[in-house]
Amino acid sequence: MRIADVLLPAALSMGLAAQAAAAELVPLGLYAWRESGDAFGGFSGLVMAPGGASLYAVSDEGELFHATVRRDAANRIEGIATDWHSRLIDNNGKPVAGFTADAEALAPARDGGLYVAYESYSRVSEIRPPDLHPTALHDYRRFQDLWSNDSFEGVAERPEGGLIVVSEKPGEGGAAYPTFLGDGHGAQMVWRRGPGIPGADGGFGASDAAFGPDGRFYLLERRVSLAGFATRIRRFGYRDGAFGASETLLETASGTLDNMEGMSLWTDAAGRTVISLISDDNFLFLQKTIVAEYEVKEAQ
Repeated sequence: MRIADVLLPAALSMGLAAQAAAAELVPLGLYAWRESGDAFGGFSGLVMAPGGASLYAVSDEGELFHATVRRDAANRIEGIATDWHSRLIDNNGKPVAGFTADAEALAPARDGGLYVAYESYSRVSEIRPPDLHPTALHDYRRFQDLWSNDSFEGVAERPEGGLIVVSEKPGEGGAAYPTFLGDGHGAQMVWRRGPGIPGADGGFGASDAAFGPDGRFYLLERRVSLAGFATRIRRFGYRDGAFGASETLLETASGTLDNMEGMSLWTDAAGRTVISLISDDNFLFLQKTIVAEYEVKEAQ
């Protein structure tokens, strides 16, 4: 049985930091997605379809969900219903489990597939749902020195082609998040160290990344404390593998949202750029699977 709760959009406004920046995030809605079943929850990656009528979400136990999203006349979420879900497949053709299962990021591919980035057994692959057999995008041991529970948290297709993956933890001194750039296509993709993402301060860690329709790079970050989770979204100028100036679009007080781990940028029928976030409930009763949405409104 599916239970859908729609929470007041005003709740999204709590903790929204006012910024003297070129854009602001206007809250559109907050939705609590609930379903029965042991596989539901733990979502760490999100891809919302253009127009917002469906989504993919991936859990940190390696389960991929496809769902239909029902919206009202103002394009706010009224309901989410799973169409199907299935366990991802590892490089040996077996369902992921344990060390191979920790999918942490999801991104759309221009060819219609999906990119998946994992931590624990840190790797990046491409799938073409509903076929979940992966195309490995590097040698099995390419990122062996990163095999841990705090490696890849974001993956995105770069505007100039190729991929970028973002690590969860800042580098030494907390100055920047490490990245890697993948050049080429498929199994022939070649990986190199990318530019650090600056400004990893305030106790935040990276939890997802995406490029917007504006070509800029958006970074989702979270911080945990006894008061709960704080959420931050920053965006950066970007060109040919280099980051430019940044601006903070959102920073919530601890406990305002939940453990927001997945982010997707898409364009609705009115041409608005929308950011959708999804939370990882860690399969815990005290947490929820929240989908929060904002319009990126540029200054006039």
